[in-house]
Amino acid sequence: MHAPNVNENTVVAHPDLPLLRLEKLHANLQRRSEHFLGYQFNSVFDYSALAPFLNMHLNNLGDPYSSACKTVHTREYEREVLAQFAQLWRAKGRHPLTPESYWGYVLSMGATEGTMFALWNARDYLSGKPLLHQTVWSTGDTPEPVIFCSEDTHYSIAKCASVLNMPTFYDLGSRNFPGLCPVTEDGNWPRAVASQDGVVDPKQLAELVDFFVARGHPPIIVLNIGSTFKGAYDDPQAVWPLLLRVFEKHGLSLGEGGGRQDYWIHVDGALGAGYLPYLELAHEKGLTDERGPLFDFRLPYVSSIVTSSHKWFGAPFPGGVYMSKEKFRLRPPSRPDYIGSPDSTFAGSRNGLSPLILWYALNTAPADVQAHAAARCARLADYAHQRLETVVERIPGFWVERSRRSLAVRFTRPRPRVFSRFGLSGEGTGAHIFTMPHVTRAVIDKLVDALTAPNALSLPKPT
Repeated sequence: MHAPNVNENTVVAHPDLPLLRLEKLHANLQRRSEHFLGYQFNSVFDYSALAPFLNMHLNNLGDPYSSACKTVHTREYEREVLAQFAQLWRAKGRHPLTPESYWGYVLSMGATEGTMFALWNARDYLSGKPLLHQTVWSTGDTPEPVIFCSEDTHYSIAKCASVLNMPTFYDLGSRNFPGLCPVTEDGNWPRAVASQDGVVDPKQLAELVDFFVARGHPPIIVLNIGSTFKGAYDDPQAVWPLLLRVFEKHGLSLGEGGGRQDYWIHVDGALGAGYLPYLELAHEKGLTDERGPLFDFRLPYVSSIVTSSHKWFGAPFPGGVYMSKEKFRLRPPSRPDYIGSPDSTFAGSRNGLSPLILWYALNTAPADVQAHAAARCARLADYAHQRLETVVERIPGFWVERSRRSLAVRFTRPRPRVFSRFGLSGEGTGAHIFTMPHVTRAVIDKLVDALTAPNALSLPKPT
C-alpha cells in the first residue's frame, strides 16, 4: 500500500478537529461578549429549549396566513408572534378582517429586509399598481415616488433605494432640478434631511416634501425610532402636522373613505419599536420617568413598521417583524401552483426558526418582565452618561453626548486597543455604547477605567 501524496498544502483531517475548533470559537466569542458594548444587540438569552429544532428543516414558505402550503413550517407560531406585535403596536385585529387590519410577516433577515419590503410596497402602491383584490391598474402617467430620510437614517436605506431603483430626494433633485433646492443657500441638494441631535428636522422635511409634491412626486418618508449611531427617536406627531399642511395644500388624498392615500410613512424601529412599547409600560407602572414618542398604529398616518428581533429581544441570528395594513397589500407578482400560496413576502422561502425564537422570547419574558428590563436599561444609560462625564472632568478635550431618551451614549473615540476590547462602534472621531439588557454597571466602570488609563486616547495637546 502506497502512502498518500502529502505536501505542505494538504490538510489532513482529524476526527476531533471540527469539535476542537468549535470549542475554541465558542470560548473566544463568549469572552468577547462579556465586554460587548458598541452595538444594538441583546446578548442575554437562552434558547437551549429550541435546540431540537436545529435538526429540522423549517421553511415558512409563502404567506403567513396561507393554509395551502404544507411544508414543514412554524406558521402557526408566526401568526401568534404577529398577533402579539399587533398588540404591542396597537394595530387593528384580523377578526373580523377589515382594510385597517394588520398584516405582516416574520423576517428572515434583520430590519433591513422589512424596510426593503416597505419601500417596494410603497413604490408600487403609490404608482397605482393593483391591490390584493383588484385587477385593474391605474390609467394615465405613473408618478415617480421619492424617498425622504434624515442624515441619521440607517445606511441601508441608500442600498434599498439602489436595489429598487428608487430615487431619494437628493437623486431626483440633483438629476431633474439642479440648483433649485429650497433649503440651501446655494440651491445644491443635501443627501438627506437635516437632523438635530439625531432627530429629523420637521420644518426642513416639510419644505423638501412640499417641493416634490408640487411637482407630482408622491412622498415616501422614513422615520427613525432608534437611529443607528445616536439612538435617537424621530417624533411622528411633530412631523405630521407640517406634512398634513403640505398634503392639503396640494390636494393629496389622505385615504379617507376607502380610497388610496398619496403618501407613505415607514417607521424604521430596528431597536426602538421593540424597546419603546415596554418603556411606555414601565412609565405607566411608575418604574421610570422616561417614555418615547408615539410611533405605532395609534397614529393613523403610519403605514408600516419594522423591528429587529436580535436587538431588543435578543436572538442568535438576525430576524425581525414587518407589519402594515390589509388596505396597503398589493397583488403579488405571482401565485405559484408549486407552493399553493401567494408569494407575498420578500424572501419567499423564510426561516422557520425566527418565529420560534420570537415566540419563545415573548412567552418566557412577558410584558411586565420586559417593562422592568426597559426601565433598567434607561437607568443604565443615565449611569453610563454620568460616569463618562467624569472622564470629561479629568481629561481635557474628551467629550460625551447623549440624545434625549437614547440608550446610546457617545464619546471621544479611544485608541484601537480600548475600541476593540469593548466591541465599540465608531463614526468619525466618536464612538458609542448601547446600554442593552446584557450590559452591567461593572462593565461600564471598566470602560471608564480603560479610557482614563495612559495612552487610551489620542487627543490634541492643549495649547
